Amino acid sequence: MAPRSSQPPSSASQKTKQQSISSFFTPKPSQAPKPSQAPKASQAPKAAPKPSPQPAPPVASVATHDDDAEEASPLGISILGRKRTKPAFGEDGEAPKRLRVSDSEDARASLGQATAASLNTPKPIKLTDRTSKFLFSSPPPQCDENEATVEETDAAATQQEKERLHARFVKKLGRPDSFAELRRRNKFLTEEEAHGEGEADEDEEDEAPKPAAKGKKGAPTKKTATKLTPMEKQYLDIKRKHLDTVIVMEVGYKFKFFGEDARTASKELGIVCIPGKMRYDEHPSESHLDRFASASFPVHRLQVHVKRLVKANHKVGVVRQIETAALKAAGDNRNTPFVRKLTNLYTKGTYVDDIEGLETGPEGQGPGAQATGYLLCITETNANGWGTDEKVQVGLVAVQPATGDVIYDDFEDGFMRSEIETRLLHIAPAEFLVVGGLSRATEKLIQHLSASKTNVFGDRSRVERVEKPKTMAAQAYGHISNFYAGKMKASQDGPSSSQSAILDKVHQLSEHVTICLSAMITYLSEYGLEHVFDLTKYFQPFSARSYMLLNGNTLSSLEIYQNQTDYTAKGSLFWTMDRTKTRFGQRLLRKWVGRPLIDKERLEERIAAVEELKNGENTIPFDKLKFLLSRIRTDLEKVLIRIYYKKCTRPELLAALQALQDISGQYLQVKSPGQSGFSSVLLSEAVANIPRIYDDLVTFLERINTSAAKADDKYNFFQEAHEAEDINDLKLSIASVEDDLNTYRKDAAAKLGISKVDYVTVAGIEYLIEVKRKSPQEKKVPASWQQISATKATLRFHTPEVKRMCQERDQYKESLAAACDAAFKRLLDEISSKYQELRDCVHSIATLDALFSLAILANLPGYVKPTFTDDIELNITGGRHPMVEQLLLDNYVPNDLNLSHTATRALLVTGPNMGGKSSYVRSAALIAIMGQIGSYVPAREARLGMLDAVFTRMGAFDNMLKGESTFMVELNETSDILKSATPRSLIILDELGRGTSTFDGVAIAEAVLDFVVRDLQSLTLFITHYQHLSKLHSRFTNGELKNVHVSFEERDGGREVVFLYEVAEGTSHRSYGLNVARLARVPEKVIEVAGVKSAELEDSMAACKIGNLSRMVTGLMSCGSEKSLEKVIECIEQL
Repeated sequence: MAPRSSQPPSSASQKTKQQSISSFFTPKPSQAPKPSQAPKASQAPKAAPKPSPQPAPPVASVATHDDDAEEASPLGISILGRKRTKPAFGEDGEAPKRLRVSDSEDARASLGQATAASLNTPKPIKLTDRTSKFLFSSPPPQCDENEATVEETDAAATQQEKERLHARFVKKLGRPDSFAELRRRNKFLTEEEAHGEGEADEDEEDEAPKPAAKGKKGAPTKKTATKLTPMEKQYLDIKRKHLDTVIVMEVGYKFKFFGEDARTASKELGIVCIPGKMRYDEHPSESHLDRFASASFPVHRLQVHVKRLVKANHKVGVVRQIETAALKAAGDNRNTPFVRKLTNLYTKGTYVDDIEGLETGPEGQGPGAQATGYLLCITETNANGWGTDEKVQVGLVAVQPATGDVIYDDFEDGFMRSEIETRLLHIAPAEFLVVGGLSRATEKLIQHLSASKTNVFGDRSRVERVEKPKTMAAQAYGHISNFYAGKMKASQDGPSSSQSAILDKVHQLSEHVTICLSAMITYLSEYGLEHVFDLTKYFQPFSARSYMLLNGNTLSSLEIYQNQTDYTAKGSLFWTMDRTKTRFGQRLLRKWVGRPLIDKERLEERIAAVEELKNGENTIPFDKLKFLLSRIRTDLEKVLIRIYYKKCTRPELLAALQALQDISGQYLQVKSPGQSGFSSVLLSEAVANIPRIYDDLVTFLERINTSAAKADDKYNFFQEAHEAEDINDLKLSIASVEDDLNTYRKDAAAKLGISKVDYVTVAGIEYLIEVKRKSPQEKKVPASWQQISATKATLRFHTPEVKRMCQERDQYKESLAAACDAAFKRLLDEISSKYQELRDCVHSIATLDALFSLAILANLPGYVKPTFTDDIELNITGGRHPMVEQLLLDNYVPNDLNLSHTATRALLVTGPNMGGKSSYVRSAALIAIMGQIGSYVPAREARLGMLDAVFTRMGAFDNMLKGESTFMVELNETSDILKSATPRSLIILDELGRGTSTFDGVAIAEAVLDFVVRDLQSLTLFITHYQHLSKLHSRFTNGELKNVHVSFEERDGGREVVFLYEVAEGTSHRSYGLNVARLARVPEKVIEVAGVKSAELEDSMAACKIGNLSRMVTGLMSCGSEKSLEKVIECIEQL
């Protein structure tokens, strides 16, 4: 043991190269002038002799005083094993109290900041605001009368606080053996175990098998099965339980893939695959190989590579070492491989470990075109057969783990599966969970929507399947009941009325939804995300009839979320309207775009808020809101759910809490909606909801050390006053060991015969003792010292004592890291208890952001506030296409549209190809949708009725997966529209009937148009090139159907057509297809032949019509019936 000296070390021996943690309780030198004569410090008692050296921990000083002066006793020695001295008494007869002097807050920023000089050199006490509260024996400092008055006022409270801190100090460190007790409490290694214990080598467990023995004359013996290393056995045990998962295993400072997983990782990540066995079943074809193929990457690149594998549609499992080297060396299993466990599983729908998620995509592909991160579970019944009348009952539950949103629905669908398609296109899931078998139609629909990278989801979707036993419904009900009952039982406060209401709400779900919910709970439990279902407040039914229905065809045809050219967000309606500042505000606006309101009262509230923000530009409330939104850099919605999952990092937590405190603190004066500064109900309620969490945020933040949280320093994350007891004890234990290490330098110097020894750190190895080569000290190095490294000039050693103390310190550090993590988890639990209040605040901020985005759009030139009526009408003056207008360099030609249930409710639109017919009808539908979102619209004036749905049948494509031709697809979609539309729906039909013969096509188009106008009475826009349909308006005497055309000018005898893009009444009798062929640069010879053939066909048709007219006139002359006369008149009109 190092001899204990009653004298403090010399000043020369205090200049060490390495610092220790003990600075956090070391007193600082005082700057006050010393008295002229100070009494001598009380001498420390001599240490009792010990047979073996023991390190000496630091000790608190004892302060004494008399009438003349005051000076701290220079106790720079250990309190371990020394005799107690009888304390001196002051003149007042009271025993002097022990003194704990703490450094300033800045002095203990991290571990290992004090030198031996700061521990062993006697220093006068620095009286600061922080350290003065520990002084009990000091006389009151001199002060003026004003200061004395203030001090007398606070004397009682100050004295009470001093006594409390003193009692705490005495309880922890007041006994002579306090440090020894702390170290015994936290100690793992016994001295016997420490001697000769080397550091675990991570490569030992991966040691290659020995080469096969050879027979006589070097001939190899018979080939035997390759012996697996302990780590390979670990890997195979885990891999065989998760054969569908790419396993990445932590091995020392790297993560490794093995076998077929290594080949997969090499392909997806571009890393080197070392050849070896690919199979996991010891196949004879690989018996000549003695190792698995492998690939690896550094530990710090884990999330980067996991994200790339998940985006490539792989299920990824991360296997970690769950014990550290120092704790393993101290345990009974120090000679066994590291214990490893599958700690994380990731798929597209469950990846929440990165706040950015999987949203990063190709350049130009905005978030609107990407998968929303939903995991969708689907099940169906009555899925037997393939008949045209087949109907299935479908249940689904969609979860967005990154935000906590849950959508559920139960509905019946026909053989076209249009209802399923509509929901899939709205939700855009990143992953499917299929419960039981699906019908062929549903299977092919899911395959069609998820199998291609150019689908509506913007990326390929993953599909998982689980079994569905016959008793699944009963099992699901019991499973869900037990799940929520367990949550209520685990609640610290016992079951509450709100928790009982949660269980009641879940029990009200339909059978199909219950099956999906049970399957989702089981599935997400594997990923540690089942807690998302605790938040039933955020369960939303998809089929709530408070929103306009936009089915799958409408979303695609009108390009609501992505364009139909390259399937990116640019050029979509969402891209046009998105002016949000935050990610969570952007997600809320996306929901608004896909779910326009049909509740007039809610719609009026939303558009009134937009109008107030639009008119309030450059006002104080407007500028204040704009400034606060622009300062939010954190995705608060995702951070909150990561807090709930206990996956949040310290910097993320600090950033989220500070952002919420910043914006809520700006509205502290708002106690009610009337004090918000806004007149709109929606704005006032959103602003009033923000400051309600301010007090909770202050409570959480005052416990956090800001600088340490920013640096992700777990050891100093909490403020000292809020630090857990076990963390404080472990820090003191580390400080004690480091002080022993510094004290030991004197003993090491004595063995080498020099005055002092300084520790050095080389290549991360601390507490090395350097000895010069060919120096007298080299010959005095004891044989027990272990050489660690060397250069040409120096040798570096670890002594047995230093090695033992370093191992002890490492144990404490690793225990400290675990204790800090546990304390952080407890803090996350406390914050999670306020999740709903925090989530409501974030939702209010998102609402303000989305409204602010709509207000920015409203300020664009040519946008107007629509007027909403209870009538069924669509009257637009000077309407423009919102996306084309922003993409075009030239001005967009505006057009009018007037539809009403009581007047003209259908327009038959004709005109030349490329004349603008489709843009005209799309602009009308988009303006109606934008209006019911709550936005201003691109028009001079808009008077809109409340539509319940927009149906479209546009474009031409076949469906090879279903074996359907283009014409069959058109008729199926038309059939769904005719079954679903109501008088409050807007129907758009583009060139119906073009996929078959002219006569059949005209007949179908005419019948559908007549049915829509006469029976459904929906607002309708019908585009056609069939001139015969233009006569249909004569059947409707009240003008329910009107003919309009897109105007143009003919030049050069019809060889050139100038498109005017203006809509006028009447019919266009030619489509000018040859002109389009000329624009498409079809060879001129082909166009000339087509022109000749077109003229011949027109002449032939005219001759047929004249012949037919002649026969009709003859018949009329013979019979003279009124019906024959009407036919003659109709034939003449056609000519």
